[in-house]
Amino acid sequence: RLQSDAGPVGTSDCSRGLASGTWRQAGHTYLHLYERFLEVYDPELRKQSGSYYTPHQVVEQMVRLTEQALVTRFDKETGFADPTVVTVDPAMGTGTYLDAIIVRVAASVERREGKGAVPAAISALAQRLVGFELQMGPYAVAELRTSGLLDQLEANAPSAGMRMYVTDTLDDPIAEIRYLTAGLEPIAASRRAANAVKNDEPVTVVIGNPPYRERAEGLGGWIEHGDGARNAVAPLHAFRADGNGLAEYVLKNLYVYFWRWGTWKVFDHHRDVSGGDVGIVCFISTSGYLRGPGFKGMRQYLREDCSEGWIIDLTPEGQTPDVPTRVFPGVRQPLAIGLFVRAMGTSTEPAVIRYRAVHGRQAEKFDALAAIDLHDDSWREVRTDWQAPFTPAAAGAWDELPALSDLMPWTAPGVKANRTWVYAPARQILRSRWQVLVTETDPERKRLLFKESRDATLDLDKRRLAGADVQLINGPFASEHRLDPACVRAGYRSLDRQWLIADSRLLHGPSPTLWNARRPGQCFLVEQHSKAIDSGPGVMFSALIPDMDYFNNRGGRTLPMLHANGEPNAAPGLLDALGALVSSEAFSGALSVEELIAYLAGVAAHPGYTARFADELTTPGIRAPLTADPALWAKAVELGRAVVWTHTYGDAMADPASGRPSGDIRFLPDDERRIRNLAAVTEMPTTIWYDEDRRQISLGTGAWGPVSRGVRDYSVGGKNVIRSWFNYRKAVPGGKKTSPLDHIHVDTWPGEWSSEFTDLLSVLTRLVETEPMQAALLDSILDGPLLTMHNLRERGVRWPTVTSDRRPHYGTTEQQADPLPGQLW
Repeated sequence: RLQSDAGPVGTSDCSRGLASGTWRQAGHTYLHLYERFLEVYDPELRKQSGSYYTPHQVVEQMVRLTEQALVTRFDKETGFADPTVVTVDPAMGTGTYLDAIIVRVAASVERREGKGAVPAAISALAQRLVGFELQMGPYAVAELRTSGLLDQLEANAPSAGMRMYVTDTLDDPIAEIRYLTAGLEPIAASRRAANAVKNDEPVTVVIGNPPYRERAEGLGGWIEHGDGARNAVAPLHAFRADGNGLAEYVLKNLYVYFWRWGTWKVFDHHRDVSGGDVGIVCFISTSGYLRGPGFKGMRQYLREDCSEGWIIDLTPEGQTPDVPTRVFPGVRQPLAIGLFVRAMGTSTEPAVIRYRAVHGRQAEKFDALAAIDLHDDSWREVRTDWQAPFTPAAAGAWDELPALSDLMPWTAPGVKANRTWVYAPARQILRSRWQVLVTETDPERKRLLFKESRDATLDLDKRRLAGADVQLINGPFASEHRLDPACVRAGYRSLDRQWLIADSRLLHGPSPTLWNARRPGQCFLVEQHSKAIDSGPGVMFSALIPDMDYFNNRGGRTLPMLHANGEPNAAPGLLDALGALVSSEAFSGALSVEELIAYLAGVAAHPGYTARFADELTTPGIRAPLTADPALWAKAVELGRAVVWTHTYGDAMADPASGRPSGDIRFLPDDERRIRNLAAVTEMPTTIWYDEDRRQISLGTGAWGPVSRGVRDYSVGGKNVIRSWFNYRKAVPGGKKTSPLDHIHVDTWPGEWSSEFTDLLSVLTRLVETEPMQAALLDSILDGPLLTMHNLRERGVRWPTVTSDRRPHYGTTEQQADPLPGQLW
């Protein structure tokens, strides 16, 4: 949870007194006492519960904007003070949101009616403010703070006490709570009272800061699982979309469960009561639901059930932004405020949802947030397709251009190991790790080393991967005794080729369809389709099977050029249609899928593409501007072949006659651009630095040149390629550690790493040199006629519309019925 670090503030004499007097001091005392206690007593509890302290500037503005919606959308002229408005904070923590509402109402009543009217108004308000909290520590702080605030305002608490309850918000609201022994009965009574609110009392506003926890399967209670005894569908099901199951693992997060609880309570549960299905849900949470493919169902639900929505993107910088720009310094995830309204007479049309972002350092973001009005002209309406991302609708013809997954219908996630020790930049590292694991005799220690996950355990038998170079399997890994694992080259990160133990038993999600598709001539296109990108190339290419995080260590998807049976992965009729439309002396008849891939590389695999479409790419996913000009098409294909050849270290689209030898991307010996290893690495390096005057880059004692600044700075999706490459090979490797096996590394610098670094620098030099030509070509293409999805549909292209259109091809019906090894699990 992202909790507040400051007491309430206001503008009237009353609220100024609260802000500067004994209440503020007491509020700080309670709050910081608890914060300090949690830091010292159990910092891991704080981390696991997602508890971080929210600046009061955020809390106050969320309360202000929610009240503005109450006034303008529900005719509640007095906002939270209206006697019909019931407000719940379902994860109240230390009570910050409820206290901010009290202070705001006190200030508005004093302005409107005078100071003497405040105590009665706040006494009435307290009857309609409800807070749920699971942890006793913050609950106790909340009760102390709020009671003190009421005392300061000379208001009375409800006769039965403040409506703050120790309860699990996500529990079944009609579950029977047994009477317990005298010592525990107050907790049971609190849960019974909370359930009465959950089940029986219509609520106008749900507001707050829900806890965040990934991989929270089993922690969502009734919201996640429903009640089998009553044959009730789990409320979370409303956030699911047909055919989207593989991507919906992201719904197993505490903040998503709370979003569903809030929308269920306000919009769904009381529809049999007049006006019981109207109200507001306003949360600050991580922003994955704005764009992520796993949240299609959640976005459709909000468009269907709401009349309006406002989204304030607090972290347009993306994942792990610079600390000075963070609204919550301790939180690396991107955050957003979502305010969704369902008013009377909500139509069946998609809700009108508006988006804006705040930029700059933390203080600048606070200032921008304070200036926001629900009716100002800085909002931009988002797309209206039911499942489309909550990002601004694109200007111009962007949405009419085909997406990569339209052109290449079969997509697959890369290899998802869920344990990092199965990858290494040297084969001998994997052999050492494997031998330590295989020879371990202590069962518990072996499980710790293995790092089990749901789909990869010591005792789970799995089908072997496809290919002659993979590990043969004879039962669960617990019985493994061989000392030499089968290792294959894989694309670990962009332009970083590492080794992978090719054993399905070690891989949580091996992506078996991709293993089947490894074949001569294959090329894998990789895009970041779930996170916004604003710099670097739009697409990457690999001749090796890629990891799920290949693009920029933040997910993505793979689009193979060829199916397992060698057929092109292209929409039916596309290659014929394009061949007819861009035919020239260079191209006649149907296009080849290789020419299509080369065109995409020429047009999109450079920073000029992301710069040109920076606004459009706030909605993740690459779209292809397909030129109708044959000459420009031919130029893009030829340029793109060189790009793909470079990305794949010469393994794909080689043509010695055109200066692209197979497997060798270095410059010729007499070329002044040829990268040379100027000094040897004599010990494991700990540092990397760049000498711009000498145009040299050094890894410890080793040095290479000539290296331009553009090469040194080359990044993909915000990740610097050279630094990432070095990070996995330095003396103490960086990156996530999932097992003690990750700490097994080399003691001396392998000679092949120096050679591989020379190759990497050669690749980057070629890419940087090609970028101006690609940018100029893109400008020319965009200045001319483009082929839209509609144009191509008229020419006979059948775009994918259903799941079956996107399946991989294995060959004959018989072959599909009897799958290749590794296809099914």
